[in-house]
Amino acid sequence: MHLLTTFPQLLTFGLVAPFLLRVTVAIFILSIGKTRYSKPYSWTAILYIAVGLALLAGIYTQIAAIIGIIIIKFDFYTNYMTKRGSDPITREIFMLYTFAAVILLSLLVTGPGFLAFDLPL
Repeated sequence: MHLLTTFPQLLTFGLVAPFLLRVTVAIFILSIGKTRYSKPYSWTAILYIAVGLALLAGIYTQIAAIIGIIIIKFDFYTNYMTKRGSDPITREIFMLYTFAAVILLSLLVTGPGFLAFDLPL
């Protein structure tokens, strides 16, 4: 027995969800890039800003998602290793990095969504 959806009319907006995820994670990554510019490993700020702008515009979304996952994991790892003894990373920061990586992974699989220059082949 299959359950029916409560609001089947909303299923026609399937391309809006990746769009909202893409814009949200792009704004988050751009804010990380802005604050990262004055810290050590400032070269990651350039990557953050480039990935954030590519995601915001919807250009090369899957490549930007892969690069975004790599630099988020690198940034988290370097922050964790340098602050492990003195000032540990809070659970909220850990969850933000994890959510951003999961959203980027979903964009890698689902595509850019609505209002993007990437077209599925």
